[in-house]
Amino acid sequence: MRRLTFAVLCLAVLVCACWAIVAGSAQSSPSEPSAPYFAMGCRVGEVTTSSAIVWTRLTAEPEARREAVFYYSPWHEPGPKKLPLYISERQLEGGCPGAPGRVRLIYGTRADLSGAKTTKWYSVGPEHDFVHQFKLSGLAPDTTYYYVAECTAPAGTARRRSALCSFRTAPPREKMAEVRFTVITGQMYPHQDTEGGFKIYRAMLALAPNFLVATGDTVYYDNRSPKANSVKLARYHWHRMYSLPLIVEFHRRVPGYWMKDDHDVYCNDCWPTIKPRLAPFTFAQGQRIFREQVPMGEKTYRTFRWGKGLQIWLPEGRDFRSPNTAPDGPDKTIWGKEQLAWLKRTILASDAYFRVLISATPIVGPDRKTKADNHANKAFAYEGNAFRRWVNENKLDNFFVVCGDRHWQYYSVDPETGVQEFSCGPVSDVHAGGSPGEDPRYHRFHRVKGGFLSVTVFEEGGRPTIAFRFHDVEGNVVYEHKVSR
Repeated sequence: MRRLTFAVLCLAVLVCACWAIVAGSAQSSPSEPSAPYFAMGCRVGEVTTSSAIVWTRLTAEPEARREAVFYYSPWHEPGPKKLPLYISERQLEGGCPGAPGRVRLIYGTRADLSGAKTTKWYSVGPEHDFVHQFKLSGLAPDTTYYYVAECTAPAGTARRRSALCSFRTAPPREKMAEVRFTVITGQMYPHQDTEGGFKIYRAMLALAPNFLVATGDTVYYDNRSPKANSVKLARYHWHRMYSLPLIVEFHRRVPGYWMKDDHDVYCNDCWPTIKPRLAPFTFAQGQRIFREQVPMGEKTYRTFRWGKGLQIWLPEGRDFRSPNTAPDGPDKTIWGKEQLAWLKRTILASDAYFRVLISATPIVGPDRKTKADNHANKAFAYEGNAFRRWVNENKLDNFFVVCGDRHWQYYSVDPETGVQEFSCGPVSDVHAGGSPGEDPRYHRFHRVKGGFLSVTVFEEGGRPTIAFRFHDVEGNVVYEHKVSR
């Protein structure tokens, strides 16, 4: 009996020793600092045929804090609208404090990462919110890449890896390939509609899109607690949103292109010279933080080609705009002269079967008469009318506009020029509202509910076809419009 007991004890010691060896790959010994975590996961942006940007942030804890001293429930908002500048993120619901360390990327075309490439180590710290963006180049077109981020403490050797992630590069411009993407707007943290975030992320993931376009209002600095009256609190809005489990899981598999609008750069209906409303936080700080918190290249306006079938344009709607309150006329602009010239030149030069301009704000509408910050309003009527007429005069029958910002879904056709616009609607039903009502002169579809838009380019009966589908928050198709060439 004693021999059996001794044998069992030896076996237990051996098992514990083996477990310690395995765990040591991610755990530090008591004598060295523990490696940071990846509570916000990884996100890929700006995907082309040969390049991509991988975003990640090192965190002090494995998950965001979902309970804290200052608790802001997703379904109601007790507490003050503003918080003292000295408040700690550890005291905030959804807080996700960063951690200094070193980070590198391991990426390749096999899921087991055999034969993968490894970047050099990069140090991250508080000056850039513990974020690093890896700019990958030399990738193969129309190819799935797998990757993990790996990190250590600043002076540590113990390593920790992120979950395995993936993305697919764009097909070459001459290849007709099926491409599907989804479009969202109006993502307000207190308006979550399921545990772990928003229902639409499960629904969109089920469609296996090639990419997501977030058209802006991804976070709300100015009208949801706590108001971002500091760089620290502005960053906190991103931390609590992009640590939500459903969003983290979605972006493990789906890359994105991020656009900014008013609420996620500064405040409602803002422009660069607007009088500060969130002092001491400024518009310029909001511009910088946006580019810090999303994977993005040098320019905030850009175009991307996805094979022979599709080209998209993502214009910038805040950086170059005139004051909304300025008198309308030829010098008043949302896009600025340089960007507008670029838009027209590149749209005309495209030989893609379908051309889709994705705008943070409406170009056709109609919108509420009280609004004054987009091309569907009287405030920017000169530039809006001129652009719609330009589309008509150049007979761009394969050109479409997709927009965000509005809290309702619609498909409208401008009665004067025939320009078609699809508004994706907000990410949750509780965030829907504000429509001026259905207008038969414009609307072919109108729905005051949440959801998202999917756009698919494919061949049907040997003809290039584009399908715009409106989905509810569960992913059900509530309206479809198809065009073939």
